[in-house]
Amino acid sequence: MPVEPDERSRTTALRSPDAVLGLSLIAISVVFLACTLPLSAAAAAWPRAVLALLLFLGAAITVRAVRAAAAGRPAAEPAAADAVPDEEEGASGEWSPAVLRRPALTMLIVIGYVALLDVIGFFPATVLYLVGHLWFGGSRDLRVVAGVTAGLCGLVYLLFVHELSVPLPTGLFG
Repeated sequence: MPVEPDERSRTTALRSPDAVLGLSLIAISVVFLACTLPLSAAAAAWPRAVLALLLFLGAAITVRAVRAAAAGRPAAEPAAADAVPDEEEGASGEWSPAVLRRPALTMLIVIGYVALLDVIGFFPATVLYLVGHLWFGGSRDLRVVAGVTAGLCGLVYLLFVHELSVPLPTGLFG
């Protein structure tokens, strides 16, 4: 039985990077919402609220991607600061190594950060992570990188270590 053009365009729309992101957020939210079922209502309230928001945002991204595909336009135009050359990132919205490169490198940076937490400790790993991620994201102003890094590390220290007495991984420096 042949696939009708309308059905084919919906299938293609669901394969767009934005739709895949939205559907992935929905799937992750549902899995983690199921993980909160054994928790008491009080303990599960905050995780469920965050996951419900994530679920809603995933649905909104998916709907926007499908509507944009139906109208024959991209789901979202990149902001001027986020714009990259068309040949590098695949402006057509199709899956290609160029399109997948940035998310893959972002994932590697996060995995490296998590791997370093127990080895060198929370604060050194966080400094390396923030500097690396900000640089990868395009921030080359050392004042911005230093300010964000110092501000976030200082805030985490004051809130979690000083006020809440939460032990953070110390690694080699502990």
